[in-house]
Amino acid sequence: MKKRRVLISMLLAILLTVALSAAAFAAPLSDTVIEADEVVNNDVVVFDGDLEVRSGAVVNGDVAVFNGDAIIDGQVNGDLTLFNGDLVAGADAFISGECVLLNGEASGDGSGGRSFGNCTAIRNLELAPLGQLGPWLRDFQNMPNFELPGQVAPMPTMPAMPEMPEMPEMPEMPAVPAVPVVPSMPHQHYDRGGGFFSRLLAVVSSSLLFGFLGLLAGAIMPNQLRQITTTAREKSLVSGMAGALTAVAVPSLIVLLIPVSIVLTFVCIGLLGFPLMFLLGLALVVGGFLGWIAVGTWLGMRVFGRGKGSERIVRSAALGTGLLTFITGIVGLLTAGIGGALLALVVSWIGLGAVALTQFGMKPYPRRPQAGSPGNGLDADKVDTVLGTLPPEEATA
Repeated sequence: MKKRRVLISMLLAILLTVALSAAAFAAPLSDTVIEADEVVNNDVVVFDGDLEVRSGAVVNGDVAVFNGDAIIDGQVNGDLTLFNGDLVAGADAFISGECVLLNGEASGDGSGGRSFGNCTAIRNLELAPLGQLGPWLRDFQNMPNFELPGQVAPMPTMPAMPEMPEMPEMPEMPAVPAVPVVPSMPHQHYDRGGGFFSRLLAVVSSSLLFGFLGLLAGAIMPNQLRQITTTAREKSLVSGMAGALTAVAVPSLIVLLIPVSIVLTFVCIGLLGFPLMFLLGLALVVGGFLGWIAVGTWLGMRVFGRGKGSERIVRSAALGTGLLTFITGIVGLLTAGIGGALLALVVSWIGLGAVALTQFGMKPYPRRPQAGSPGNGLDADKVDTVLGTLPPEEATA
């Protein structure tokens, strides 16, 4: 198989030399140099000149040199064929294909390495008669009055194409008459004030509902409601800031618990996250309602604060919560909802913060020393109870 490939390479080299001998002998070409780190993705053919592939250069194709030497110090990914020339292999030379030298020999540092194990050199090949064909081919090409036998007569001149007649102009289309506009039926507005009165009725209904909720809260948990109301009255700024943080932190915590609960469910640990999210949401809603009732109780004590004991806190919670809801609704009606929303937001933050600071009215804020601790001369619960029985003017004094 190897001998067959060598013979085929020799025949191709001889045929290519005969076909291109006129061009090769007519004008000698200069040497070809492939610089270092240069990549040539094509076959390289050199006539009557030397080829130098420097170290680091890569030729992705076959290389053929006719009547010249090849100085290879790079990489040739293909076959190398030298005709009437020598191969000088450098230390970094590498040829992946067949290497055929016709009338030449291989030398250099890398000529004996593995990279040139397939090189075949044929020396003392007499190719002078082929080289003598060059001048004859040049003279044959320049012979005067040379015509090939049976030369085809020139083609007759084609007659000129007649000019196309001009197309007649298209007549203008008549304008489409405008479509008459059909008069629309006049739109009748029946403004009977139903929208305003319906919203006013909704405000009154919500005021009665919140007043009833305040009545229930004052009757069920009067001491806790008094504790929350006191904190909202005395620490309004702190309660508002705490309420705003609570309104943002609790929903954010619920959102963060959703993926954690899903992961816990998939790993079969349990459904602990979902009840926790439900309790947090329920505490936020209950705290919001209770804080609104506490601020309404504060308003009720200022306006309807007559009476003693639990009767006073119940009446103040019911009437004050209903009045606060009514005032917020009226402000919203008069300001297109903007003023009412801002007022409701501030009241909700103060009430929710008071609920969070007192832990739903279970502990006073700020924290007071216990009754049995040294240095405590007064009982805070008793003081709050006594102040709750006084009229609002005396209690604030």
